[in-house]
Amino acid sequence: MRTSGGGAEQLPLGRYLAEIGAQRASDLFLRAGSPPAFRVDGRIVRSELPAPTRQAMDRFRDAILTPLARERFLARPDIDVAYTLAGVGRFRVNLFLSTGALGLVARGIPDGQVEFEPLNLPPVIREFSGIRQGLLLLVGPTGCGKSTTLAALIHQINRTREDHIVTIEDPIEFIHDGIRALIHQRQVGYDTASFAEALKHVVRQSPDVIMIGEMRDQETVETALSAALTGHLVLSTLHTTNAVQSIDRILNYFPPEARRQAQADLAITLVGIVTMRLLPAAEGPGRFPAAEILRGTPTVRRLVTEGALSELYEVMRRGGPDGMTTLTQSLAALVRAGRVATSVAMSHAPNPDELKLNLEGMFTGIESIDRRVEEAPWNARRT
Repeated sequence: MRTSGGGAEQLPLGRYLAEIGAQRASDLFLRAGSPPAFRVDGRIVRSELPAPTRQAMDRFRDAILTPLARERFLARPDIDVAYTLAGVGRFRVNLFLSTGALGLVARGIPDGQVEFEPLNLPPVIREFSGIRQGLLLLVGPTGCGKSTTLAALIHQINRTREDHIVTIEDPIEFIHDGIRALIHQRQVGYDTASFAEALKHVVRQSPDVIMIGEMRDQETVETALSAALTGHLVLSTLHTTNAVQSIDRILNYFPPEARRQAQADLAITLVGIVTMRLLPAAEGPGRFPAAEILRGTPTVRRLVTEGALSELYEVMRRGGPDGMTTLTQSLAALVRAGRVATSVAMSHAPNPDELKLNLEGMFTGIESIDRRVEEAPWNARRT
């Protein structure tokens, strides 16, 4: 082991990365001169492992980055890469500078064979893998499970359909080996210049399924909609907080004179929008997902076409028979099942007052009328 000038033991990069699994952590945080930290079940946990020196961090950077990536980082000190260390695992790594010191955040990536069962996701999300064309979006903040859910969808398609899947990612996280499907994974910055550039040519590669790591600009959004309109299933993500905001974000990429057509195109292609959160378990380690689900039903398509986005929340709240749910309803279900604590659910609720009423068996608006009708004597089951 190398030691710093002060005699503190310096660990190799692999020792820090291996601790991600040992701590059951999702993320590792390293910075020169600071003790390492981990994110465990959503919480930051300080480690007693020794802090890496500047020299050690430089060595870690050079081990992780290819010569080309190192040149890019030195010119613009922010970069995302995938890194595989034999015998330890595969990781998504972000390198950056903070007050002039090199920082690193690494996230462990399982192999590409991600099954749905351990994820505790609503069954309707798995059903999306059987759809042949349209646009499916997974949205939410960083670390909410979007990438893992995308990987589960790709794996489900891979093992059940004889399709051609093309992924465009930055970086490639989950590695998928073909089972029944043919899979090509392309990394932005290495296999292609940009998301937009890759999408310009992807339809000529005869894909059935196109997975776009993230829709970041107007050109990417336009091309994704075009691909969905021409008979492809397009899967992607957005960093938005809910389904309505996601639709609004997409439409805002278009100038006013093109917005009406964009509404029509999105309405035609929309398969669904899944908004995700991950909440720590009420007891023991682990986390459970909460999900808001909007499906492209005829009513939803009409409202998107008309631009009546404010009415979509009520449609989701009453859309249980169609597999839809609001985030509030999902949080309430987790609390009732004893999976997450009430206080945790409240902290993630978009409207804590509505969640409180829901947990108390009281409902607002049209939903309260629906509940009273369901519970009326004439709707009671005969015994």
